[in-house]
Order: sequence, then structure tokens, then C-alpha cells
Amino acid sequence: MEVAYEQALVDVAALNAPIAAAESGASYEDGVFALTFYNRTFAIYHPEVKVEEVGVNTPVPMWISLILLHYLINSSGIPADGHWITYRELPGATLFEKRFRQMAIQPLLNVYGNDAEGLKKAGESLGGLSMDRTGDAAYRFLGLPKIPVSVILYLGEDEIPSNVNILFDAAASNYLPTEDLSYVGMYLAIALIKANPQ
Repeated sequence: MEVAYEQALVDVAALNAPIAAAESGASYEDGVFALTFYNRTFAIYHPEVKVEEVGVNTPVPMWISLILLHYLINSSGIPADGHWITYRELPGATLFEKRFRQMAIQPLLNVYGNDAEGLKKAGESLGGLSMDRTGDAAYRFLGLPKIPVSVILYLGEDEIPSNVNILFDAAASNYLPTEDLSYVGMYLAIALIKANPQ
């Protein structure tokens, strides 16, 4: 991860900042990008690149910094197309899908598999928007300005077990590598579990 991080610092320093801001949905003023990651705001300084969380004094974890830097580097400006896909449908997802299921999907299922109301409360507490689609609880979040992410729970009945999934807009791969998107989904799963009203 450290090698990727050092390369990302070089790549962000070389960006045309106004164009990168326009394509990523970040704001840019006086040498600083402002970028939201779910309900947190980060400042990315340019061209002397460093990442800080706005209003927080602790260092930003490297994996979050790497996601933010990769997002600025990879953003294409292509709008979200409103078509939701599973993680396994992302390019090259087979390398990371097992880990994604273990680290994001299964923990959500363990906590909310029989608790649609709990997931609704957790989703709303994190600023999620209720989605009008099948499922017993369905919420849409903005992981990054151009990357909507959703969580859908189907309660089990009779012989059919409950199922939960984290979906990405089909345009997400125009903004982040598939491995980074796994962390975007895992972050949401952890946040929802921490917000469990039980």
C-alpha cells in the first residue's frame, strides 16, 4: 500500500487541479481540494500533496487517503448512469470478491439479517436516502461525489434465508479501481454496523 500511496502523491501533484475538481465533483480553491467521503469532509492540498480531515486533528488512515487520491486521479467526469450492479460485476472483481463478501456483506447480514427496522434506522442516521425498489430495506448513500452506493436487505421467509447486498452505480469503475471500491463498500458496512440501534 505504501508504494501505491507514494505513486498517488506524485500523480495528484501532476494533476490540472481545476479539471480534476470538475471531473471528480470536488471543490478546489486556493490550492486545496475539498472532497466528501460519505458524511466526512477531507482537504487534499495541491501541489504539495497531503490529506487532512476537516475539523479532525488525528491523521487520516492511509487507506482512506489512498482512496481519495485515486479518486482524484481516476475521475472521468462520466455521470452516474442509475444502473446498479453488484461488486462481482465490476471489472476484475474476482480477485477481491471473496474478501468483500467476508468483510462487508457477511458482517451486515450477521447484524441486520433479521432486522430491517434496525437497518432503516442505521441508514437514516448516516444520511442514507430510502430507495423505491424491492427489498425490505433499501438505502442509497453518496460514497464519493460521483459514486453512489446502496444497501438492500431482503428478509428471509420459510426455507429462503435473508440476503443483503451492497450495490454500486455501474459508472463507479470510471472513478476508482475495483480494489478501492471494495474498501468503499466495506467502509459503509462498518459504519452501518456501528450505527446499529440495538
